Amino acid sequence: MARRTRQEETGGARIAHRDACALFQGARQPKYRDLGLDVLQPGRGRRLHQTTLEETPFWTLRRFTRDGGAGLPPMLVVPPISGLFPALLHDLMVGLLADFRLHVLDWANVRHVPPSCGRFGFDDNLRAITAAIRRLGPRASVLGICQGGVPSLAAVADIAARSPDAAPAHLVLMGAPIDPAVNPTALGARLSGHSVYWYQIVPIGRVPGGWPGASRWVYPARTQLAALQLYLLAQLPVDGEIARKIRQDDGLDPLRFPFLDLVTSVMDIDARHFAENIDRVFLRRDLARGRLFFDGRRIDPSAIRDTTLLTVEGASDDIAAPGQTSAAHGLCPGLSAGQRQALVVEDCGHFSLFHGEICRRAVLPAIRAHCRGPAPDATRGSPASAG
Repeated sequence: MARRTRQEETGGARIAHRDACALFQGARQPKYRDLGLDVLQPGRGRRLHQTTLEETPFWTLRRFTRDGGAGLPPMLVVPPISGLFPALLHDLMVGLLADFRLHVLDWANVRHVPPSCGRFGFDDNLRAITAAIRRLGPRASVLGICQGGVPSLAAVADIAARSPDAAPAHLVLMGAPIDPAVNPTALGARLSGHSVYWYQIVPIGRVPGGWPGASRWVYPARTQLAALQLYLLAQLPVDGEIARKIRQDDGLDPLRFPFLDLVTSVMDIDARHFAENIDRVFLRRDLARGRLFFDGRRIDPSAIRDTTLLTVEGASDDIAAPGQTSAAHGLCPGLSAGQRQALVVEDCGHFSLFHGEICRRAVLPAIRAHCRGPAPDATRGSPASAG
């Protein structure tokens, strides 16, 4: 590959620095953002049909089916509640439409949710995922992404323990901090530097007047933008993944959905979920330590026996480093060796797992092969430990 000149390097840095500074110009604040899945694949010309299956103040379960796709198996995509709109997963979701009836838990910007609707915490997140899995039925595949991975694994475990016949056929966990103590990252170290009480007070604010959610306590979108700016500026000197993607967008539809716009499209998060997620996932590591309780029940992933498990990690992921997601295999001893698979994608950072050329070339084919394969065999041999 040709060596980049000093002028090219500094020019790229100036562009990325300009973009980083532009983050503070403000962001749109819709309740939901268009997922942009109506991208016609070359030579197919198939229309996309969207249906709202369930709608609550805090989330909407959407189904997307292409022409001729009514007989395809269902897949549930569980985006993270991280302050970014689920549209960030645009490339991944478009790629899945060829092989699945796609269902998406579309999280609402709580700036639009009146305080009279109550709060939305970690258990509410888990409850929403459980309801969606039950609605799709046992043929379904579940794809938990980033911070959506822990509640996805917990929901599947809870269903497997209480209603084994309703457990999904396949579970895919991608770039998820199942155990953030494995191969710790700088992000994990920063999060662990404060107590849960700090997260309940310091980064929290109220939704301003003029919005339906006025006076709701939230982790504000503006704070998320500030964190993104710091992350991007830290990546500039090392030419990190996010800086490269902004400089040379390799997304599926960079004109309609440029990466910079997707990664800076932020929303308010309910303060309860923000603090509880950090506490349970990063500070106490409840699921990894066998101490996660939901509605009074202890979540035990060893109950999962009839659901295959695929973990997908980026070898260069500095947000959920390799080992953090595949830690799920050690929590699921009820699965045989034939029911589990662990993939580490070389030269892949966190965002490339669901955006761009690496996602299309390496991640989507792996998910497709795993979830379109045979369903788990209830008559399989004895469980094997994760390797």
